[in-house]
Amino acid sequence: MIDTHVHLTWRTFDGQVAEVVRRANEAGVRAIIDLGTDVKTSKQCREHAHQFDSVWFGAGIHPNDAGSARAGDLELVMALCTDDRCVAVAEIGLDFYRDHTDPKVQERWFAEQLQLAKDLDKPVVIHDREASARLLEVLDDVGYDGIDGPGGVFHCYAGDEAMTKQVLDRGFHISFTGNITYKKSDRPEIAKLVPLDRLMIETDSPFMAPVPRRGKTNEPGYVGYVAGALAKAHGVSLDKVIFETTKTAVKLFRLPETLLEGLEA
Repeated sequence: MIDTHVHLTWRTFDGQVAEVVRRANEAGVRAIIDLGTDVKTSKQCREHAHQFDSVWFGAGIHPNDAGSARAGDLELVMALCTDDRCVAVAEIGLDFYRDHTDPKVQERWFAEQLQLAKDLDKPVVIHDREASARLLEVLDDVGYDGIDGPGGVFHCYAGDEAMTKQVLDRGFHISFTGNITYKKSDRPEIAKLVPLDRLMIETDSPFMAPVPRRGKTNEPGYVGYVAGALAKAHGVSLDKVIFETTKTAVKLFRLPETLLEGLEA
């Protein structure tokens, strides 16, 4: 499996990163993508990627951190993205749920990082919380999609049926996390609308631990529970979901094809 979205830099994991990565590897996680939310954490993600063979990273300015970003940070993100272990401009997007950053500031940073991704030919990992309509407008304004550009994924997907069609029509992928396992979640019904070859799995560690780990600190070793929920939603085998989501992640993030060895649909 590939956990396509984690935050090993979160303080919850202080002094524990090596153990968390080891447990994930023992649970069958062959690759972990550690994503930054500002320049500082993006640099820390780079350190993890060079420390652990199974970790790659993304660099970017999260919408909730855009308000504290400084002049020159875009150039620093660009430099980080040229590292050979960097696989995405991430995590970027819009968040109109939390009142951390003025929407116009978020939109400017989102647009600039989308353009950066186009210039560098790197995919993006998109955060969208209660901002779907405006987020699609910014994508269109920049001319960024998953068809003609380097592509990307909407992570921890929260969109409805109409949004799902918009995302898929633009060529993007969709990733689900632990909340798809929750008893009252509507995510399984939305997941059914997404073709298997457009899906990916993630934990968004340390947040939203899946059932039966709900209420505890989430970690990449639990991503199999997300795969299991997707298998149930689509009515296919767990092996099928693991194969398809791993293949998709390898292609989108240009990871080594050796990560597919031994997997069967």
